[in-house]
Amino acid sequence: MLDARLPKTLLQLLKPRLPQMLATLRRFVTAESPSLEKAASDRCCRVIAEEWKKRGARVERIAQKHRGDLLRITPAPNKSGSSGQLLVLGPLRYGLLHGNTRQNAFPTGGGKAYGPGTFDMKAGIVQALFALQALQHAEMRLRKRLVFLWTSDEEIGSESSRKFFETEARRSDAVLRA
Repeated sequence: MLDARLPKTLLQLLKPRLPQMLATLRRFVTAESPSLEKAASDRCCRVIAEEWKKRGARVERIAQKHRGDLLRITPAPNKSGSSGQLLVLGPLRYGLLHGNTRQNAFPTGGGKAYGPGTFDMKAGIVQALFALQALQHAEMRLRKRLVFLWTSDEEIGSESSRKFFETEARRSDAVLRA
C-alpha cells in the first residue's frame, strides 16, 4: 500500500530542484532534435543520455541508420526484488527544422520556458529523470523494474523504432506514455 505521505515527501524533494529542472530542460530544448535530421537528433540523444548517466542509470544507445538513435534507460537495480517491468515510452525529438529553436527557447525569465518540447516530450523526459531521482532519494522500493525508452522518429511514423518499443512493450506489465 502506498504511504499517504509519499506525494508530500516527493513534492518537498522536487520543489527546491525547480531551477535545476529548468536548466536541464533548457539544455534539452536547445539541443535541437528535428525528426528528419539524424546528426542533430543524435546530438540531442547524447545530451539526454549524459544527464541520465550522471544519475547512475544504465544507458543503452541504440544506433539507427537513417533516423536519430534511440535511448533505452534502466535505473540502478531496485533492491526490493521487483518482478515484472514498467515501460515509460516517449519521444526525444520534435518536427521543426534545425535552427528554429535557439532563438525561440526560453526568451523570458521568471520560471517560464518556451520552445519546442518544453510542454511535452522534452519536459516529460526531465520530469521522469527528476521523479526517479526523488523516488530513489526517498528510498521508495519499486514493485516493478523501470525501463525508459526514448525514440527519435515517432512524429514521422516510428519506422525505425517500432520494433524496439513493441518488443519492450511485450516484456512489460504496463506501458506509460511520457
